[in-house]
Amino acid sequence: MDKLFAIIVSLYTAISLFLGTAGSADYEKTTGLKEAIDALFSKKEILNTKYVGDVSTYTWDPSDAFTLDDTVILTKEKGKDFVVLNLTDTHFADYDYRAFTAFDVETKIKTLVASVKPDLITVSGDIVCTDSTYYAVRRFTDLMESFGIPWAPFFGNHDDEGNCDLNFLADIMMSAPNCVMSKGDPEMGVGNYIVNIAEEKGDGTLNIVESLIIMDSHRSQANEKQVEWFRWAADGINKISDNNAEISLMFHIPLPEYQYAYDAAWDSEEKRWREDYNAFGECNEKICCERNADGEPLQRGFFDVIKKSGSAKYVFCGHEHLNNFSIEYEGVRLTYCLKIGMSSGYKFSFSGGTEIRIGDEGINRISHKSVAFGPVITLENIAI
Repeated sequence: MDKLFAIIVSLYTAISLFLGTAGSADYEKTTGLKEAIDALFSKKEILNTKYVGDVSTYTWDPSDAFTLDDTVILTKEKGKDFVVLNLTDTHFADYDYRAFTAFDVETKIKTLVASVKPDLITVSGDIVCTDSTYYAVRRFTDLMESFGIPWAPFFGNHDDEGNCDLNFLADIMMSAPNCVMSKGDPEMGVGNYIVNIAEEKGDGTLNIVESLIIMDSHRSQANEKQVEWFRWAADGINKISDNNAEISLMFHIPLPEYQYAYDAAWDSEEKRWREDYNAFGECNEKICCERNADGEPLQRGFFDVIKKSGSAKYVFCGHEHLNNFSIEYEGVRLTYCLKIGMSSGYKFSFSGGTEIRIGDEGINRISHKSVAFGPVITLENIAI
């Protein structure tokens, strides 16, 4: 019944959508409608083909010197907030009902971008899903590119479940001029890269304010090489910025500490957050971190490395569709970003994005922006 409702609403929404998307003049664009028609005529061929992208030739070694040349640098105007809009779990697909619900997601994303006016859009995984994503990734790429601003995607557990592998999906998105994604070392997965938000100083040099370390969490947690890469990157950022830059991590699946933070911060008897944790938001489903055979959160030591970095103050994830809590835990704020759209687990008000505002000294506000009712409504708003 929920799927039928989602399709009906999405079909209604689709009527109001214009057919084309705007973007850079030299970027070859398609439309959701055209792709849907093409997909119907070529469904058998598409489903029976496995699309494999190019494996990155980049290799990372702990002995490598850290330089800003290997990172993306976006300029922030001094005295003015740099605004990041995070989207997560868009779940575009070629053929099942999500091909219809994507019309609703497209409209909601356009509404959010028009309201938030971000300088950067980050996308925390499960961008596409189901058996066929050949057209869906193009549809999503066209949508993101239509805004004409930088966007930084990374993958979740559903992205490669269909006929396109992660490298193929990355190749399509990275072909767009405004996509800042890098694949990174293939031994660490697909999509491990750094986006630095920096201010220009009077002498022409850069002052890094916020460093977004983006990681492929695979279907569980970062692997050992990724953890070492993060340690190396954090040390390099600390050295270059004289320990003044703040670091935020972004990946799809929550760390086990999300469970520990919730257990510590939530007073189950009083049904409220305990004051010491500066927590907000809701937990409406099981925290889907990696767990052992007994169901307990599985520790791999990454959180300890994050804490020891000294400058990593924020972790943002997606993955769960009914959780949007944010908790300050052992010096690090752990935040679920707000899921968008109606597919794959849905609570009506939980449809939107997360605004992250970066001031001259780092993040100063995190807000969940719902578009479930049409206009943008702030669900949660926390000043740091």
